[in-house]
Amino acid sequence: MKKTLVIGAGIVGICTAIELRNRGYEVLIIDPNEPGSQTSYGNAGVITDTSLMIVNNPQILKSLFSLIFKKQTGFAYSKSFIFLRFIWVLRFLMFSNKAHMEFAARAYKELQTLSLDTHKKLIKLTNSANNVSKPGWLKLFKTNSSFDNYSLELDVLDRNNASYKLFDTDEIKKNFPELKEKFYKGVLFNNSIRIKSPQALSKKYFDYFLKKGGEFNNSTCFNLDYIDNKWRVYLNNNYLSFDEVVVCTGPWSKEFLSKLKYNIPLAWERGYHHHFSTKKEIDIKPAIHDVEGGFVFSANKKEIRLTSGVELNFQYAKANEFQVLEAASKLSNIIPIDKQITKKAWLGSRPTIVDSMPMIGRAPKHKNLWFNFGHNHIGLSTSTGSAIILADMLQKKKKRLNTDPFAPQRFIL
Repeated sequence: MKKTLVIGAGIVGICTAIELRNRGYEVLIIDPNEPGSQTSYGNAGVITDTSLMIVNNPQILKSLFSLIFKKQTGFAYSKSFIFLRFIWVLRFLMFSNKAHMEFAARAYKELQTLSLDTHKKLIKLTNSANNVSKPGWLKLFKTNSSFDNYSLELDVLDRNNASYKLFDTDEIKKNFPELKEKFYKGVLFNNSIRIKSPQALSKKYFDYFLKKGGEFNNSTCFNLDYIDNKWRVYLNNNYLSFDEVVVCTGPWSKEFLSKLKYNIPLAWERGYHHHFSTKKEIDIKPAIHDVEGGFVFSANKKEIRLTSGVELNFQYAKANEFQVLEAASKLSNIIPIDKQITKKAWLGSRPTIVDSMPMIGRAPKHKNLWFNFGHNHIGLSTSTGSAIILADMLQKKKKRLNTDPFAPQRFIL
């Protein structure tokens, strides 16, 4: 039985560990934090096969002036980050073309379909059905012009056979009477599910991993060395040896792998969220993306979870709650929120490679070292699928889908 280390206990690391353990590997997860408590905690809780449009698409070039010079709830940036990481920003924008948009959409459709089906099985195995509502993803548009701007993404969805339903103003009001504000159009994604508590789901998955015989070490992995055909993993004052190592370190991947002389083209889509109480229970199943507002919110009875848009900044930069507080002001016009429950906004960093695609596969420079990170803002939707295709590669099994779009070798590292 091969001894395998998974570094990172986010949702991607947990799913990878489960898949390898189910295939007979002896698996240890190492992470200094509680499983599912970091980046995997702070997301909208959506699992879907329709997050196909990457951020760096042709429309971003058309909106560049507005993004740079207008302060927005949906997007903010640090001038020092743009200046000091200008090469990354330039490379990111160079991928904003139609050919790459279509290429990425096809790849993500395959990966998310596999992932959604696998999540459904794991949700059943872990008795997590009470943490699920469906359909779980709804986009709302206030104006005709904003919906027209969405036509490019609708075309991408149609070409990839995505399942969705269009709502007009009256249908939105009928199906979601709790919404106080008037919306022009809505897009409800039929196959999506919403996870009410992403951290609770991660915990259930993690407990299932332990039940299946997996192990966890609550430590920091300081360094790796490949000695005598084994990976030596250094902790505090000792080391452990493994046959295979899988790096699932999310936003910490660039920093961690620089010790092995990899230059990962990764930056951080930072995001915030707050929780609010309501005076009465709100019965809305899907997470809702207010497109003009630039935020996502979801309702759990008398509690609303509000997630802000993207902040392009350094991972360890000081928090700035402008976006999420501005979003809360806009949300108050839509839902009768009462009090802010969280004193301080949660802040996390979503790892983004310059082409908006994760790295899944064998490390280019080392034997028995594997990458599974860079899932930007859709790690929950792609986690189980990524775990399956990585395990297939590790076992040298026939590919279930085209993994070339995710190969680490696509960049000179």
